[in-house]
Amino acid sequence: MKRIYLISLTVLMAFSSQAQFDPEAKAILDAMSAKYKSISAFTAAFTQTLSNETADLNESVDGVITIKDIKYKLELAGQEIFNDGKDVWTYNAEIKEATVSEYVADDQEISLNNIWDLYRDGYKYILMSTDKNGNNIIDLDPVDRSKTFYKVRMVISAKNELKSFNVFEISGNQFRYEISEFTTKNDLQDSFFAFVLEDYPGVEIIDFR
Repeated sequence: MKRIYLISLTVLMAFSSQAQFDPEAKAILDAMSAKYKSISAFTAAFTQTLSNETADLNESVDGVITIKDIKYKLELAGQEIFNDGKDVWTYNAEIKEATVSEYVADDQEISLNNIWDLYRDGYKYILMSTDKNGNNIIDLDPVDRSKTFYKVRMVISAKNELKSFNVFEISGNQFRYEISEFTTKNDLQDSFFAFVLEDYPGVEIIDFR
């Protein structure tokens, strides 16, 4: 256990020494962010992969997320998550249970809902390389060292499209999100993001508000 900790600490220190506020990286990130902010709503199909070499772990699930402003609906691993901008509902189809809690923006984890603007607050960033397909590989380094992860790596195309991102945790876990399909939804109504009880007969509600 002590050896694993030392290895993680070495990786952390090595990345910290090179991370900076790279103006070239910022220009790419700004262009990507502007592109997605110009779209009123969209749906993205993606694959989420959890891997850990030490634990010999490699698991993938497919999901779909629809986003409009701060609202979103996420379908992943048998769950449906609705954020209507006020409350977050999580419905588990297997046990017919739904939990609801108040939406708090600062409590949201890194996801396809906030990745576009993640770099703006609390991160250093650097352009690591550009691959043969013209994709830019940018690493984000959190300034807050108390976080459970030490790096976020983003792959952004020459057309300012986010192709994938990886979250590297200190524990050794790595989460990869690869976007396979992207569709704009300019006429999407706010009602799409509401959890409607009548559509889920027999559901048990657990209210944390």
